[in-house]
Amino acid sequence: FISFGLIFFSLISFYLNYKIKEYLIIIFSSIFLGLYSFEFYLSFYPLPTKNNKFYEQITEQKFDPRSKIEIYNDLKKDGKDYSISIPPTTFLKENIKILPFSGISNSKTIFCKENGYYAIYDSDRYGFNNPDKEWDNKNIEYLLIGDSFTQGACVNRPNDIGSVLRTLSKKSVLNLGYASNGPLIEYSVLREYLDTNIKNILWIYYEGNDLHNLENELGNNILVKYLQDLNFSQNLRSKQNLIDNALRKKIGIEEKKSKFKLSDFIKFYNLRSKIIPPPSL
Repeated sequence: FISFGLIFFSLISFYLNYKIKEYLIIIFSSIFLGLYSFEFYLSFYPLPTKNNKFYEQITEQKFDPRSKIEIYNDLKKDGKDYSISIPPTTFLKENIKILPFSGISNSKTIFCKENGYYAIYDSDRYGFNNPDKEWDNKNIEYLLIGDSFTQGACVNRPNDIGSVLRTLSKKSVLNLGYASNGPLIEYSVLREYLDTNIKNILWIYYEGNDLHNLENELGNNILVKYLQDLNFSQNLRSKQNLIDNALRKKIGIEEKKSKFKLSDFIKFYNLRSKIIPPPSL
């Protein structure tokens, strides 16, 4: 757009007198200087939001302005195994052999931030938000299936839905929820991880976007196989190492994206993101 704009201006400049051209150059130069100055500021100093200020007023604590990638890079310096919660929907349009339904196993998983801090949980052996010992119970009273609400957005234990249900019921609870999941992914998760020792399945349906998510899921060849073939399985339980590797590769890609890039700066990436926020992990 900038290139075409400059070409167009060059063409019409032949028909303008010197004074008008001088004014136009001053105007456009001022506009671009202002935009790039703001873009430069946003690249290194994120703007506070109303939520940030409200959080600090009611809690008297500092709002964490870091992005998920930034806090990941800071926390992993202590040598512990940290990871980032990456929704299965991230892979829907990618040509992959295995479609993960969970996160990285046995790691401190950085989830989301709605309350001024990032919720972080210890993932279980299959990458879900559970104490790992839940899988060893002979009988599981409740299995939870759903999206980010089920996964525990955006609170720490013991305030997530699964932990609260364990406390109230005094029973075993297995949480297989994950952010952005729709009905087809949730059905496929049950096909992969459901055992005969489950007594009750609680499906937490969110009318706000579950049907929209279903439309997107129906375009994925792997997910459609779960509908077409009752015997189809990816055997994900036995492929957790492959899942972990695929997710860590995805985190590495996001790390590279988070670094300052001249091409993003030229294209007003941060400024455009303020107008139309990009999808988040």
